[in-house]
Amino acid sequence: MNKVAAITVFAIDAKGREKLVKAEQLRLLMADGTELHVLLDSPDGVLIGTPAEESAPARLLVRPASANAVSIAVECNEQENAELVLGELDLTVQYADKPKGTPNRKLFRAWTEAALEAGLNASITVRVVDESEARSLNREFRAKDYATNVLTFAFNEGEAMPGMEDVVTGDLVLCADVVQREAFEQGKNLEAHWAHLVVHGVLHLQGYDHEDEIEAEAMEALETAILASLGYPDPYLSEKGAPDA
Repeated sequence: MNKVAAITVFAIDAKGREKLVKAEQLRLLMADGTELHVLLDSPDGVLIGTPAEESAPARLLVRPASANAVSIAVECNEQENAELVLGELDLTVQYADKPKGTPNRKLFRAWTEAALEAGLNASITVRVVDESEARSLNREFRAKDYATNVLTFAFNEGEAMPGMEDVVTGDLVLCADVVQREAFEQGKNLEAHWAHLVVHGVLHLQGYDHEDEIEAEAMEALETAILASLGYPDPYLSEKGAPDA
C-alpha cells in the first residue's frame, strides 16, 4: 500500500500568527450552524469538502481551474504547477447609449475575463442601451414591461452551432440609465455596480442561475469573490443591489 503524503496544516489567527495542526480531517463550523468536513488524507492529494449531513448544502463553492474563487484541488507532484490556460475571448462592445460614467471597452474586457472560467473560449457582445430599448427587449423576451439593469441572452443553450460546442456565446444588454439610477439610490460606487452587473451576466452565460436559494447563494458567493479579486466591495451588503436578470 502506498503511503499517503502528509499535508501540513497551519491555523492562522487574526494577527497572522501560525500554529501547526496535525490533522487528517478538518471540521468547519459555519455561522449559521452548518458544518463542513474537509478530508486531508486522500491518496491523490485532493482536498474533499463534504457537508456534515447529507441533507445540508455544502458551504464551499468548488470552481476547479478558476483563479477567482475557492479551489479545493491540490496538485501533488514534483513539477511546478503549470499556469492556468487562458481561453480566447472575442468581445464586442456596442454603445447605443453612452452617458457620462459609462465604462470603456478596456473595463468591460477586464470584467468579462475575470468572470470567465479559466480555459474557456468565449464570443460575447456587450451592448449598452437606453431605457426605451431595454424596456422593449425586456417586454419581448421576458414579458416584463419595464427597463431592467441587465439582460442576458445565451446562444449556446440547447443545440450549439457546429464548431461552437465548447464556446461560451451570448449577448449582455445593459441599460445605462437604470445602472446609474440604481448606483445613486443604493449609495454604490458607479463603476463597481457596472462591474457587478457584467460579472453577473457573464456567469449566466456559463450556466449559473439563481432560481432557488442554494443556486442564488452559490452564484452570489462567486460574484463576490470575482469582484473582490478586481478590488470591488461585496455587492450584496445591500440586498437592494441584486441584479434583476
